[in-house]
Order: sequence, then C-alpha cells, then structure tokens
Amino acid sequence: MTLFRYTFATLLAMTCISSVSAAPSGNKDAKPIDIQSVMIQRCASEMAAAKITDATSAQKVCKCTIDTQASNLKLGEFWQIQSAAMNGQNPEGIAALKRIEPQLERCRAGVKFNSPS
Repeated sequence: MTLFRYTFATLLAMTCISSVSAAPSGNKDAKPIDIQSVMIQRCASEMAAAKITDATSAQKVCKCTIDTQASNLKLGEFWQIQSAAMNGQNPEGIAALKRIEPQLERCRAGVKFNSPS
C-alpha cells in the first residue's frame, strides 16, 4: 500500500469515527439522520480542507469508497479496518481490505491527488 493510500485510509477512518454524533433526545421534530451521507460529507470536506484533492473529486472518492465499504464489508470487517487505521497501524494486511481493494482503486481512478505534505 502506498503512503498516500495509507494516509487516505487513516483520514477516512478518522472521519468515519468522528463524523456521527448522537441525535438530540426527546426532539420529536428532529429529522432522521442518514449516517452514511453524514460520513460521505464529512470525508469530502476533510479531504478538501486537507488539500488532498479538490472538493468535487473528494465528494466522488468519498461517496464511492464509503458506498463500497457499506456494500462489501461485514460490520466487524469495517471496524477492524477502521480500528487499525485509527491506531496508526497499516490496514493493508487485513483480508477484507485486500478483497475490496480493486473496487477502492476504481473509486480513485481518474482523480488527481496532491502529494502528501
């Protein structure tokens, strides 16, 4: 796994963990929260803010990546990958990540990424 992909995985993991907060309790007028959409928006805004890529490309990559994870990983596999990245470990050796890596590569295809600084 390249340094960029490892850095991207770590950023995505941090975004996934930190992007969802508890809904206010007792508010009958509160709109339902779509956690997946919240994760995509947070990922895209953090990628753009970190100047990893432009906002449009960040939205495309984050949506595709999170949709791919949601459709192809069991919940335990997802948390295993996220936990490894959050703990500063390279998740490259995790079987579930290896299994979906070709799909994740397609998510990044054609997108211009800036070099990590």
